[in-house]
Amino acid sequence: MRVIPLGIGGWVSNPLLGNVSLLVEINNSRILIDTGEGTYRALRTCGFDVNKVDLILITHRHGDHIMGLSTLALFARSMGITLRVYGPRDVDLQGLFNALGIPQYLSAVDFHSIDPSPEPSTVVIGRDYRVTAVSADHTVPALAYRIEDSDGSCIAYSGDTRPSKSIVNLSRDCTLLIHEVSGNPGTEEASHLHGHSTTSEAIQVAREAGVKYLMPVHYYVESPILSGTQGINIVIPVPCTPIDIQKLK
Repeated sequence: MRVIPLGIGGWVSNPLLGNVSLLVEINNSRILIDTGEGTYRALRTCGFDVNKVDLILITHRHGDHIMGLSTLALFARSMGITLRVYGPRDVDLQGLFNALGIPQYLSAVDFHSIDPSPEPSTVVIGRDYRVTAVSADHTVPALAYRIEDSDGSCIAYSGDTRPSKSIVNLSRDCTLLIHEVSGNPGTEEASHLHGHSTTSEAIQVAREAGVKYLMPVHYYVESPILSGTQGINIVIPVPCTPIDIQKLK
């Protein structure tokens, strides 16, 4: 299993970071997690294309996680393929595509809705993987995902969320937790108001879950400050640079 960061920023961050989007490779399968603005460009820049994506997981309907789906659909339709997409039930793709003036391209998206729940539930089983989801604690219905491969390796991705016991349980004993860090220590009140976590809170979630590595994503304008990791190894994501989960074990 490999994780290729395509973008690692929040909605308002350094444009060099891009909106958060991750590609997970498991043998011959590829799972794209979140599709913010610029995801297609990032995908191509990192050496991939839409026809190489088997599954797309959307965490929630905020623009920095979904606005790029329309561009992916345009290219998918030109290739004669359909994108298999999973996300919360309130993701209104019809409204999005109507607003953009391209309702005809929605035919390139096969959307499967998920009802967010605090209890982990299996949402997809592929030939090489299993995907489990729980509800995150954000300002709109949101999901966090766990992806396991046939060899027992596992990663978890929080999406946008306040600190959540559901995500602790979801990521229990995974090798890698990818967790949003929208604020630095001391900004907890402001971060929680907008449905986000601080760096220190992400470290605490990783510690409680028993993961070996934490990858911080969804930075805003200020650079993330991580301190007091206490046994949690930090993986710094670099766009287009694969993270081999087997090598982290």
